Amino acid sequence: MIRKIAGNVFIYGFVNGLKSLVPFIMLPILTRYILPAEYGVLNLTDTCILFLSPLLLLNVNGAISVEYFKLSGEDFKAYVLNALLVTLISFLLFCVVLFVVKDTLSGLIGIPSSLVLLLPLFTFLRVISSIVLVIYQASEKPLKFGIFSIFQTLVDFGLSYVFVVILGKGYLGRIAGIYGAFAASSVVGLVVLYKMDIFSKPKTLKFTKNILDFGLNLIPHSIGGVILAMADRLFISHYLGTEEVGFYSVAYQAGAVMLLLGTSVNQAWGPTLFKLLKKKEDWKTIKELTLAVGVGFVIFAGVVFALSDLIFKYLIAEKYLRAQVFFGYLLLGFLFQSLYFLFTNYLFFYNKTRILAVITFGGAVLNLILNYVLIQKYGTVGVAYSTAITWCCYFIFVAVTAMKLQKRQYGL
Repeated sequence: MIRKIAGNVFIYGFVNGLKSLVPFIMLPILTRYILPAEYGVLNLTDTCILFLSPLLLLNVNGAISVEYFKLSGEDFKAYVLNALLVTLISFLLFCVVLFVVKDTLSGLIGIPSSLVLLLPLFTFLRVISSIVLVIYQASEKPLKFGIFSIFQTLVDFGLSYVFVVILGKGYLGRIAGIYGAFAASSVVGLVVLYKMDIFSKPKTLKFTKNILDFGLNLIPHSIGGVILAMADRLFISHYLGTEEVGFYSVAYQAGAVMLLLGTSVNQAWGPTLFKLLKKKEDWKTIKELTLAVGVGFVIFAGVVFALSDLIFKYLIAEKYLRAQVFFGYLLLGFLFQSLYFLFTNYLFFYNKTRILAVITFGGAVLNLILNYVLIQKYGTVGVAYSTAITWCCYFIFVAVTAMKLQKRQYGL
């Protein structure tokens, strides 16, 4: 089992590493071709999409990943189709809403109103690829997962390079590259779902309530996570300007290498853990595996921090070097986030999403308070402090809750 997990971690790690190479390779390119203020607008657009995603997509990929282990073949196909229909209706509703409030949001957030109008489309383009990937992950088909992901990655890099470097379209070129790749992978994803027989017969809508229950219960959790992901940059933009957002975002992107490992391990560990929990395997074995992964995360974070001078010397343009001040605190935050991922799986399996929602939303409120207080006292580095502290609190509360829940399930 450990060998299989290690093999899957290697494949997911390689794929996610390759995917992360696009923003990582693009980082020295973007920092040369895009001004800090434009980089800030680009990042603010990304954070708006992060905020909109749980509201529009309703976490259908998470619901599908859990129901894969609970539903029969035909029922699972119906479930996937129901999920697609729910997100399509949600997309149309948000198109109308954002058309009405586009100018207000543009002034509030600091991005052009034309981009505000495109936010629902950018968000919806993610749904097909996320569903295909989560099915490959749940069915433990990492090679197919890898091929699909690498296709999107190569298109992303190719289009971004053409639009940003060759055509000189700046941050708009980067946006065109990212979502041109999502559009291409959506077309391929529809073909994959068709071959899975998802669309072959009229399907029942009986799973729609289940999808909404799962997704709506997770909205506070997701919004809490998104508030944490975007509040830092919104506070910086409001108090210090979009140029400072650009510096902070570069450090954030560099520190995200920790999140790369956390995500890769979780993609391999999640399905395995679900199988172990379903069979009620030995609790001691599960606990030891979880501890081993956590120790590995800590070691990796230490190595990355030790290499921080080299990362900023060779990968970041000189005009962005002051971003290194924020790097260590953000890296620590990503470490706690990776540890947090290990324990959210338990709550997902036992469908305790309401508990997770309360914890996450409470953490988001804490993050807003910390951002407000610390940015005024310490400036941008205060926001980095806030990120690390909040993710530490998330990790502690979710880990304690998951362990109590697990002991109760095993009668310990």
